[in-house]
Amino acid sequence: MKQIIKNIAGIISIVVFFGIIYAVLNKAQSEGHPTFPPGAMKQTMAPIFCGEAQLVYGYATTLFQQKALAWAEVKQKGDPNSATIAWVSFWYSQETKTGSMFLTVADSGETCLMGYGMKWEFDTDALLDIVNESFSEGNESTQ
Repeated sequence: MKQIIKNIAGIISIVVFFGIIYAVLNKAQSEGHPTFPPGAMKQTMAPIFCGEAQLVYGYATTLFQQKALAWAEVKQKGDPNSATIAWVSFWYSQETKTGSMFLTVADSGETCLMGYGMKWEFDTDALLDIVNESFSEGNESTQ
């Protein structure tokens, strides 16, 4: 009987030990990249307009007089170690003061207009901080 109690106590100790290890590792992984908490966002059916990437970017450049200012990779579930599933880019025209946010899907090559705005206002101090930090790290613009 004492042996059975020792075995059960040993098994419980091992389960608790692995549970603590799992909790610590799970917490460490979640801190690796931020995600919205469950329930904070919901999927909606919104009218999104998409087209072939070169055509959409061509019109953004010629018709809307915009040029790409910023772009980034979109990773599955926000995991930096996962494959790139899309690219998001921000285009802006100083002449018309208009800006567009595009999402290009890797699998299809389609580019979707996610947002368009007029009379943009920028936080100049924050932009200068980004530029200065980029130059200090040697990450000069590729354009």
